Formats: sequence, structure tokens, C-alpha cells
Amino acid sequence: MDAATIYSMLENEIIPLYYAKNTKGYSPEWIQVIKNSIAQITPRFTTKRMIDDYISRFYTKLSTRSAILKANKFAKAKEIAAWKEKIAKGWDNIEVALMDVPEKLIHNPEVGEVYTINIVIDVHEINDKGIGIELVSTKLGKNNVDILYDVQELKLVKTEDTKLFFNLEFQLNMAGTFKYGFRMFPKNEDLPHRQDFCYVRWI
Repeated sequence: MDAATIYSMLENEIIPLYYAKNTKGYSPEWIQVIKNSIAQITPRFTTKRMIDDYISRFYTKLSTRSAILKANKFAKAKEIAAWKEKIAKGWDNIEVALMDVPEKLIHNPEVGEVYTINIVIDVHEINDKGIGIELVSTKLGKNNVDILYDVQELKLVKTEDTKLFFNLEFQLNMAGTFKYGFRMFPKNEDLPHRQDFCYVRWI
């Protein structure tokens, strides 16, 4: 189930139940939702499940990564550090050479239509493919509060010298008022998590 479907269910089906109160001041339907949630979730909250999660999601992965970083006199650790230094040094010099966003997507988008987005950046002295770009969409919710709607990463389709060419075939699948922006971030398969090198720039 994607984020848009979940958001639609919350906004149109689940949340309204909370406010459907009877003459006694509570919502029987909402209570049933809560009881069902407790019945479904409770079996997952056990000590064994917690230990299994820690071992599979953290301890084993960290042990494996530690061995990789230490191998050959910390060769991989040195490689990652050198890459970070190179990206950090040239980060502010990255140039947006092209941002091609269809006018119709901006001013008169239609649900179900596919829009082609192309972005080209010049990384100059970095000369590295380790850059990612994402489309971040927010939807106007209740009380005029922006709610995260979707995040889609653009695909790196080709390189020419120091230029990186990105593409996204974007389809809007929900009506409403949206805002969007593009954010650029360092990308390296050897990073354990993006927050390990948390540079970000909105373009």
C-alpha cells in the first residue's frame, strides 16, 4: 500500500470515525478501530520479537560492516572518508544546468497523467556519480498544514563529462492542492544510512 492510499484512508475513512460521536459523547466505530489495532499489534510486542529485531536489523549488520571497514588496514574506511572529503569540498560548486518541469504539471495538472521531468547538474571538480535528486511532494491538509505526500527519486540516465542527467516519469494519482520541491543529496552504496553524511540542498 503506497503513501497516497494510506493518506486517503486516514483522511476519508479512519479519522472521520473519531468525530462520529453518539449522544453519550463517544464514537463506537472508533473504539472498534482501536480494539482491532490492539488485537493485531499486541502479538508483535514481545521480548523475543524485540531481540530478534535487534539481532537481524542492527547487531548482525553492524558486525558485518565493522569487519568490512577494518579489512586491509581500514582500506574501505579510508575510501569512504576520502569520498566524503571530495563531495564536501565541491558541494557548493554543483551547478543546476537544466531543470525541465512541464508547465502543465505546475499550473494545471491532471490526475492520472504522466509528466516527464528532466534535471541536469554539473558536479564540476567532484566528477563523481554519487549525487541523488528527489522530488518531494506535500499536500495541503487540515488547518492549512502541509503534510508529506510522496518522495520519488529521479533516475540517473546518463553522464557527459561532469554533467549528470536525471529523469522521472511522474504521475499524480490524487486530486488536491500540492507543493513540490527537489532536493539533492550525496549518494554512496557504502554509506550505512543517508544521515551518515547528511548534506542536502534544495534546488
